Amino acid sequence: MIRLALHGGAAVRKVVSFPGWPVFGLEERTRLLEVFDSGQWWYGEKVRDFEEKYAAFQDARYGVTCANGTVALETALLACGIGAGDEVIVPPYTFMATASAVLKVNAIPVFADIELDTCNLDPIDVERKITNKTKAILPVHLGGLPVDMDAFKILARRHKLVLIEDACHSWGSKWKGKGTGAIGDCGVFSFQMS
Repeated sequence: MIRLALHGGAAVRKVVSFPGWPVFGLEERTRLLEVFDSGQWWYGEKVRDFEEKYAAFQDARYGVTCANGTVALETALLACGIGAGDEVIVPPYTFMATASAVLKVNAIPVFADIELDTCNLDPIDVERKITNKTKAILPVHLGGLPVDMDAFKILARRHKLVLIEDACHSWGSKWKGKGTGAIGDCGVFSFQMS
């Protein structure tokens, strides 16, 4: 059996430090200064261009930028009519914003279990957690691994629930040829470094 470096085995990684973040160079500096000089810091031509191109990249019809993934989740929940007293089924293994966004719109996060082999939300346990107060399912495509969107679409349709994808970790991921975040009723992404 191979011993971990922690216990005296050979180290896999020989370089001590990791690359810095964010990674940038002259092109990024030039583009940043173009936006700075334009005076359109919040919503200008570059933002509109990015929204269109990123939506197309993920196979989505529309793209709307937000300050971050947390705000995007809150906006998606509100846009889908989720509010006071509504239950939203979420996974327990995710970034805290998945559940805190539900609380922010005065709804109730209900935790369903994850699948041990994927660490993604388990559609079987989700169905067990559905009540007459459940209004949405919020699966997370964790670490770029898509959840079983077919199973969640069937559940959402059967129980008349909104299906919001937390695709913050799945840029470029596909489920049966379709970009994650563009399969349910809506989806959100994040460009946080993880």
